[in-house]
Amino acid sequence: MGGLIVFLVGPSTAQVHGTTVGYSVAVIYALALLLSVLAHEAAHAITARSFGHTVHRVVADLWGGHTAFEASRATPMTSAAIAVVGPLTNAVIAIVCLVASTVLGVGIPAMVLGGIAFVNGALAVLNLLPGLPLDGGQIVEAVVWGITKDQGRARVVAGYPGRGPVIVVVVAVVGVPLLQGRSPSMSTVLWTVLVASFLWSGATQAIRNGRALGTLSGLDVPSLLEPAAGIAHDRPVSELTSLRALPVVVDAAGVPLGLIDHDALRSVPVQAVGSTPVSAVPANAPEGWAVDLTPGREAIELVNAFQSSRSRIVAVSEGGVLRGIVRVERVNAALARN
Repeated sequence: MGGLIVFLVGPSTAQVHGTTVGYSVAVIYALALLLSVLAHEAAHAITARSFGHTVHRVVADLWGGHTAFEASRATPMTSAAIAVVGPLTNAVIAIVCLVASTVLGVGIPAMVLGGIAFVNGALAVLNLLPGLPLDGGQIVEAVVWGITKDQGRARVVAGYPGRGPVIVVVVAVVGVPLLQGRSPSMSTVLWTVLVASFLWSGATQAIRNGRALGTLSGLDVPSLLEPAAGIAHDRPVSELTSLRALPVVVDAAGVPLGLIDHDALRSVPVQAVGSTPVSAVPANAPEGWAVDLTPGREAIELVNAFQSSRSRIVAVSEGGVLRGIVRVERVNAALARN
């Protein structure tokens, strides 16, 4: 990304201020853009963490950047708040640099600060455009989600406007000059293609994700449940025979630890069944195999649990109370019917 910025900015700046100064300014612009993107993403990450989400990574790359966090507990309000703080951060940086540039008046430092102000202002405006994958699109999704209570539909609605800026950019930067008999520079075409492809692919992916969420929302999770009974990890294995449903070993807080390993259970001597705790015979369960569902988001959280744990069985609780288990085969069959 830095090399591309230097390639685009360096030659024109060098013509005015000389090679050394021109390319030095280009390098500063590249670093400033990187830091501006990181500040933008850091604002997303800090806000996401303040709402209790787990932030997995913050990335700055050729496409700008993104923050990946666990959003299974997100609400329309928290989603909008997380989205808006990124552009607001760039707007604050732009205002500060613009004021400093105005105070300095003329000279290379004033020019550099003015350039940084322009870049951050552009980032703020671009990201507030009302279409996914931009932050403005996430705000639109949050608003529609809050009104319709359907996140899948909201994502589709916010995804289609994301294609609009692509058409506008391509027509304005490439189409208009060609219609006027002028040829846009190769660097301009390259930059336009990069931005347009990012926006178009992001909007398309958002629409697909929205439709997938819509399919998930049609899942009737209660119909997929198989009865299960929790048994405390310190209870003797002799009590398993009194359970009428599939036994699930739980800890002192009621969190599912695993199913019973029947091979291990058969290996317990008859004379020891009254003294051997069930914690000695559970099957190994992968991390994330148990999920406590949120009303209104049951299907999404259930599928997320299957994907994150890679388990074929997920233990389902609601409000900390074990409700049963779900097998991946039943989920796949239900999705196929939808």
